Amino acid sequence: MSTQRDEVLAALNELLQPHVFKDYGYNGLQVSGKSDINCIASSPTASRAAIEAAIAGGADALLVHHGVIWGGVDRVDGLLRDRLALLLGADCNLLAYHLPLDAHPEVGNSRKALDAINVPYIGGFASYKGQDIGRWGEVAETISVAELSQRCEEAFKHPVVHCPGRNDQIKRIGVVTGGGQSYLLDAHAAGLDALITGEASEQTWHEAAESGCHAFSCGHYATENLAVHTLASDICGQFGLKHLALPL
Repeated sequence: MSTQRDEVLAALNELLQPHVFKDYGYNGLQVSGKSDINCIASSPTASRAAIEAAIAGGADALLVHHGVIWGGVDRVDGLLRDRLALLLGADCNLLAYHLPLDAHPEVGNSRKALDAINVPYIGGFASYKGQDIGRWGEVAETISVAELSQRCEEAFKHPVVHCPGRNDQIKRIGVVTGGGQSYLLDAHAAGLDALITGEASEQTWHEAAESGCHAFSCGHYATENLAVHTLASDICGQFGLKHLALPL
């Protein structure tokens, strides 16, 4: 069974509302391929490995969080040229959603990460140009730093770097996946005890110690390797298409 690419795009855009975000990457159809779609592959990043795996698996479209078009493109060469050549040569569509996929309160990266570490969702925080891209929740009973670190390591299958705050007991937990470490003070201002994110910078250690809000760095790619596959599976189910989740 196949469907029109534009129908899939319309469904994704209706769900993710990319027009409300002031993003630094283009959201939607980044590379146009065949108009009929039978199979959608999914991966966090449109790397060469992901593109090659999608093509080898017979995908007509690759749905990703990190696309290939960021800001203004002055020329096409190097890695960008190689990736585009593969997509165009196979007539494979590239669909990319960056901040809209981070932010969505039900299917987004931050929400799926909260679910993965078994923290009941409450609301949003970490505003980027008027839109909350982080999600936070609260556990029924406080948990220790060690337990939260273990939950993160098991959920994201990645080593955890802990930048210590003050209190060993944690109740209110926020998530900004990927490179969200700059929102640590936003998490503190929102009254959270800990921020789960993908990376840690030099200042993260000092901000955690001085604010008292713990930071747990769990891997950029690792924290964003959940939502895109769920989204693709849901869309494929909606249209009766094959889904290929790429384990990269």
